[in-house]
Amino acid sequence: MTTRNPPAADTPARLPLPARFSLALGTGTILQGLNSAIVAVALIPIALHFGTSAAIPWIVSGLYIASAVGSPAAGRLSDLFGPRRIYLIGLAVVLLASVAGPFVPSVEWLVVDRIVLGLGASMHFPAAMAIIRQQAAKREQTATGAIGIIAICGQTSAALGPTIGGLVVVIWGWEGIFWVNVPLVIASAIWVLTQVPADEARKRSGVLAGIRSIDPLGMGLFVATVVLLMLGLLSLEGDPQWLLFAAFVPVAALFVLRELRTPSPFIDVRLMLTHRQFALTCARAILTFISFYCIFYGLPQWLEASRGLDAAATGLLMLPVFGVGVASTILATRLGRRLKPRLLLVFGTTAMVVAGALLALVTSTDSPIWLLVVISVLLGIPNGFNNLGNQLILHSSVPGANAGSASGIYRTSQYFGAVLSAVIVAHVVGVGEAEGGIRTLGVVIGGLGGLMLVTNLVALYRGRGKSMVEL
Repeated sequence: MTTRNPPAADTPARLPLPARFSLALGTGTILQGLNSAIVAVALIPIALHFGTSAAIPWIVSGLYIASAVGSPAAGRLSDLFGPRRIYLIGLAVVLLASVAGPFVPSVEWLVVDRIVLGLGASMHFPAAMAIIRQQAAKREQTATGAIGIIAICGQTSAALGPTIGGLVVVIWGWEGIFWVNVPLVIASAIWVLTQVPADEARKRSGVLAGIRSIDPLGMGLFVATVVLLMLGLLSLEGDPQWLLFAAFVPVAALFVLRELRTPSPFIDVRLMLTHRQFALTCARAILTFISFYCIFYGLPQWLEASRGLDAAATGLLMLPVFGVGVASTILATRLGRRLKPRLLLVFGTTAMVVAGALLALVTSTDSPIWLLVVISVLLGIPNGFNNLGNQLILHSSVPGANAGSASGIYRTSQYFGAVLSAVIVAHVVGVGEAEGGIRTLGVVIGGLGGLMLVTNLVALYRGRGKSMVEL
């Protein structure tokens, strides 16, 4: 007869971090998702207010370029100066941008304000994760629940952003998308100051040492590379500016060369060159988020400008996209415990193909509301499966010692996909296009889904007999 030894009395189950502590950190992390999503239904009112739609791609992409730079920088600065301090500085920056936003004199200044807002909002996630790691180790408690709360806060704010934005724009105009941040920032600051312990005393690092540690030259070259590429791609609609592409090539080469040679790179290019699956996962992330943000920003613009809905109705129609996205993430998480990551990607990319086909074949400017709701539901399915599948492959494709750098690069890939989506939406969505451009947008989404579906099926076929983590 076999007996089981009882668990040792001196190794009790670790308690979770307090919920009030985790929720306090979550109050700031909602700001990035909220400000990414809420602007989607305000773009047409902003264009009408300033008399031009030319800056819309920059209103969208400016926040993501800033986030791509600010997020890894905030992580390193948290290590140097204390994560709670960096978290609170991020709140102050968001407050400054939110108060200034409604009063900007031109659309160019609005783009600058969104960049500042993106820098501030990007600080909260890396700072919150650093605080959670520190407190979990200090208190000998588990960080899982706290990390889950942070994830839920980010997903929920993105899911509700367009709906909240629609109501805010109807009541207060486009300026309301900035005013809504003010009470959230104040509440977050009070909660963090009262519920999150102060940073521990640490060896003081000079400002210059802190600046050097975040690779400012690499950041500058990265921003220059992305901006030159965006300007060149946007010019293709009218008079192509080939000199921009000519400048893009050497600047991009200098960026790669710099990151290969510096001991503390902004983006670890060496990690991508030595781990093929990691590089491919980042490439998939770019394609996945091009599609996601084409939906995120392209669909609301089409619903308002071509379908003729107001901001409130548009926000409500976008709710199924993000609500189903949250549900698909939960479902994918459960299935991910039993299925290979590639199968999750197959599910997600198949949904992209189906949703893209519906947009391309049957959607028009006089489509009934029920059809738009069905399409919104289908468009919400891919993100949960694709994002989780990519993350599972990501974490099995690099050594544990490089997990932090890999996660940062993956997040930057998401932002880069968002930037490229702004270019695509600017080219294909508009009242001058056939059916407002929605069918071309469907071709883009379905085409990207089809490309990734084929590559994932090929990978599954070649990987027969391998373990789940190898796929």
